[in-house]
Amino acid sequence: MYPNPYGANAYSQASQNVSPMKAVIMLYEGVIRLINEAKVHNENGDFEARFKAVEKASKIILGLQGQLDFENGGEISPILHQFYDNLFTRMMQINSRDPEPIISDVLESLKEMKETWIEVNRKTSSSSVSEQQDSSSSKTAVRGSDEILTSSSSLSV
Repeated sequence: MYPNPYGANAYSQASQNVSPMKAVIMLYEGVIRLINEAKVHNENGDFEARFKAVEKASKIILGLQGQLDFENGGEISPILHQFYDNLFTRMMQINSRDPEPIISDVLESLKEMKETWIEVNRKTSSSSVSEQQDSSSSKTAVRGSDEILTSSSSLSV
């Protein structure tokens, strides 16, 4: 893809202060906030500000995509890679004519994926407690997390 020091740096900084899973959730929240800002700028006719908000949001998405671990990520990494590719393409289309339906579509996809990450975080957090009691339960929880992410990443971005 493209070199993206901003997005990678955002992920790196966020993951230093919180768990990597929480960092991903926080970055999704940031992207959602920026796309909502782009929506407001579009409604106000401030197309330059809309462009800048979309640009910042897209850098975060590229940073998330750049952090995917294809070696250890199992089958979910390629699925997320495709999701981020599609999302990035849709985000670039926001800076075209009639962006309202695209903004709505992008926001819906981002919110769904954020909720998926929250659910994965919840399940893996609860499996950490179970892991201390029974090491095999964490393997089941991770497999369950892959299934959750796989079903959500098929969004029509």
